Amino acid sequence: MAGKSMKQKKTEKQGDMIIRFTVAECGEFHNLGEYHENIKTVEKAAAIYRSIPPGRMHGIPAIGITLHRKGQPANEDLQLDILNGGTIEIGLIHYVPEAENNPLVWEAVEKLKRLFPEKEVVDF
Repeated sequence: MAGKSMKQKKTEKQGDMIIRFTVAECGEFHNLGEYHENIKTVEKAAAIYRSIPPGRMHGIPAIGITLHRKGQPANEDLQLDILNGGTIEIGLIHYVPEAENNPLVWEAVEKLKRLFPEKEVVDF
Protein backbone atom coordinates (compact mmCIF):
# COMPACT_ATOMS: atom_id res chain seq x y z
CA MET A 1 0.00 0.00 0.00
CA ALA A 2 3.03 2.26 0.00
CA GLY A 3 2.55 5.46 -1.96
CA LYS A 4 -1.24 5.57 -1.69
CA SER A 5 -2.96 8.62 -0.31
CA MET A 6 -5.03 8.54 2.90
CA LYS A 7 -8.17 9.10 0.82
CA GLN A 8 -7.38 6.03 -1.30
CA LYS A 9 -6.80 3.96 1.85
CA LYS A 10 -10.16 5.05 3.33
CA THR A 11 -11.91 4.21 0.08
CA GLU A 12 -10.29 0.79 0.01
CA LYS A 13 -11.11 0.15 3.64
CA GLN A 14 -14.74 1.11 3.11
CA GLY A 15 -14.95 -0.80 -0.14
CA ASP A 16 -18.26 -0.06 -1.75
CA MET A 17 -19.76 2.17 0.98
CA ILE A 18 -20.87 5.72 0.19
CA ILE A 19 -21.76 8.31 2.81
CA ARG A 20 -24.30 11.02 2.08
CA PHE A 21 -26.17 13.46 4.32
CA THR A 22 -29.74 14.46 5.05
CA VAL A 23 -31.27 17.62 6.49
CA ALA A 24 -34.72 17.56 8.05
CA GLU A 25 -36.65 20.56 9.27
CA CYS A 26 -38.34 18.15 11.67
CA GLY A 27 -36.00 15.42 12.89
CA GLU A 28 -38.80 13.59 14.68
CA PHE A 29 -40.89 13.18 11.52
CA HIS A 30 -38.88 13.70 8.35
CA ASN A 31 -41.99 13.99 6.20
CA LEU A 32 -43.05 17.18 8.02
CA GLY A 33 -41.42 20.34 6.73
CA GLU A 34 -38.38 20.52 4.47
CA TYR A 35 -36.40 17.36 3.88
CA HIS A 36 -33.22 17.17 1.82
CA GLU A 37 -31.37 13.97 1.04
CA ASN A 38 -28.42 12.70 -0.98
CA ILE A 39 -26.31 15.70 0.03
CA LYS A 40 -22.69 15.00 -0.86
CA THR A 41 -20.82 17.00 1.80
CA VAL A 42 -21.20 17.91 5.46
CA GLU A 43 -20.54 21.54 4.54
CA LYS A 44 -23.47 21.60 2.09
CA ALA A 45 -25.71 19.92 4.68
CA ALA A 46 -24.69 22.56 7.24
CA ALA A 47 -25.55 25.35 4.80
CA ILE A 48 -28.99 23.86 4.12
CA TYR A 49 -29.57 23.34 7.86
CA ARG A 50 -28.73 26.98 8.56
CA SER A 51 -31.01 28.17 5.74
CA ILE A 52 -34.14 26.73 7.38
CA PRO A 53 -35.82 29.61 9.21
CA PRO A 54 -35.91 28.91 12.94
CA GLY A 55 -39.38 29.06 14.40
CA ARG A 56 -41.15 28.42 11.09
CA MET A 57 -42.11 25.09 12.49
CA HIS A 58 -41.86 23.78 16.01
CA GLY A 59 -39.90 20.68 15.03
CA ILE A 60 -36.31 19.89 15.96
CA PRO A 61 -34.09 20.25 12.87
CA ALA A 62 -31.58 17.50 12.18
CA ILE A 63 -28.59 16.55 10.05
CA GLY A 64 -28.24 12.86 9.39
CA ILE A 65 -25.89 10.46 7.65
CA THR A 66 -26.88 7.83 5.13
CA LEU A 67 -24.61 4.87 4.42
CA HIS A 68 -25.25 3.25 1.06
CA ARG A 69 -23.62 0.10 -0.25
CA LYS A 70 -23.13 0.24 -4.02
CA GLY A 71 -25.32 -2.27 -5.80
CA GLN A 72 -27.86 -2.50 -2.95
CA PRO A 73 -31.36 -0.99 -3.09
CA ALA A 74 -31.74 2.38 -1.38
CA ASN A 75 -34.30 0.96 1.04
CA GLU A 76 -31.43 -1.01 2.65
CA ASP A 77 -29.45 2.16 3.39
CA LEU A 78 -28.57 2.95 6.99
CA GLN A 79 -29.77 6.41 8.06
CA LEU A 80 -28.97 8.02 11.43
CA ASP A 81 -29.63 11.57 12.55
CA ILE A 82 -26.47 12.84 14.23
CA LEU A 83 -27.14 16.52 14.84
CA ASN A 84 -30.49 17.06 16.55
CA GLY A 85 -31.42 20.57 17.59
CA GLY A 86 -28.83 21.65 20.14
CA THR A 87 -26.81 18.43 20.25
CA ILE A 88 -24.49 16.26 18.22
CA GLU A 89 -25.49 12.80 19.36
CA ILE A 90 -22.77 10.24 18.77
CA GLY A 91 -23.82 7.65 21.35
CA LEU A 92 -26.24 6.02 18.93
CA ILE A 93 -23.39 5.31 16.51
CA HIS A 94 -21.89 2.87 19.02
CA TYR A 95 -25.03 0.70 18.77
CA VAL A 96 -24.78 0.36 14.98
CA PRO A 97 -21.62 -1.59 14.07
CA GLU A 98 -21.80 -0.67 10.39
CA ALA A 99 -21.61 3.00 11.39
CA GLU A 100 -19.27 2.64 14.37
CA ASN A 101 -16.66 0.80 12.30
CA ASN A 102 -16.81 3.26 9.40
CA PRO A 103 -14.11 5.97 9.48
CA LEU A 104 -16.19 8.09 7.08
CA VAL A 105 -18.86 8.38 9.78
CA TRP A 106 -16.35 9.54 12.38
CA GLU A 107 -14.82 11.98 9.90
CA ALA A 108 -18.31 13.44 9.34
CA VAL A 109 -18.85 13.70 13.11
CA GLU A 110 -15.58 15.61 13.51
CA LYS A 111 -16.60 18.00 10.72
CA LEU A 112 -19.98 18.57 12.37
CA LYS A 113 -18.23 19.39 15.65
CA ARG A 114 -16.06 21.98 13.86
CA LEU A 115 -18.99 23.45 11.91
CA PHE A 116 -21.25 23.65 14.98
CA PRO A 117 -19.00 24.39 17.98
CA GLU A 118 -22.03 25.75 19.86
CA LYS A 119 -23.72 22.31 19.87
CA GLU A 120 -23.30 20.02 22.86
CA VAL A 121 -21.67 16.66 22.02
CA VAL A 122 -23.54 13.78 23.69
CA ASP A 123 -21.92 10.36 23.88
CA PHE A 124 -23.96 8.07 26.10
